[in-house]
Amino acid sequence: MTEPIISVRNLVVEFPLRRGLFTAVNDVSFDIMPGEILGVVGESGAGKSMTGAAIIGLIEPPGHIAGGEIYLSGKRIDNLPPEEMAKLRGKRIGMVFQDPLTSLNPLYTVGQQLVETIRRHLPMNEAQARQRAIELLGEAGIPRPKPASTAIRTSSPAACASVSSSRWHCRRSPT
Repeated sequence: MTEPIISVRNLVVEFPLRRGLFTAVNDVSFDIMPGEILGVVGESGAGKSMTGAAIIGLIEPPGHIAGGEIYLSGKRIDNLPPEEMAKLRGKRIGMVFQDPLTSLNPLYTVGQQLVETIRRHLPMNEAQARQRAIELLGEAGIPRPKPASTAIRTSSPAACASVSSSRWHCRRSPT
């Protein structure tokens, strides 16, 4: 039998407050098998993003995983030291954040941010990583990926105009 890619068992995430303890995630369990996709739905504040943040080791102190276990391909990861978790994050496990401002730095081009991530996880020099970033932008359907990698800066929502309820069109920031 195939083992799960991700296995979460009885996950509990807590935050100490002045008036007691806030339980943001309470007793969450699930498995994601190879080839499966898990959609997590719920109202705002239900703990969806907090569950994802716990899985990839991004709970900000004083918040913490108070119970449960998280496994990646059979290896327990919720108890790894931060340096070990950083090696996994972005290479073996990741998260697509709801708000790009929480994951992208508007002071750097998209290309610079891709190069940084590539070099963190792969044995590439700057030029090799830059070439790979351009290839990835092309694979993602970005027109003219080479100039886009140096010209496009991540933007704030204020720099975007709504095109429809599900798409945003952002202007290029000056370089």
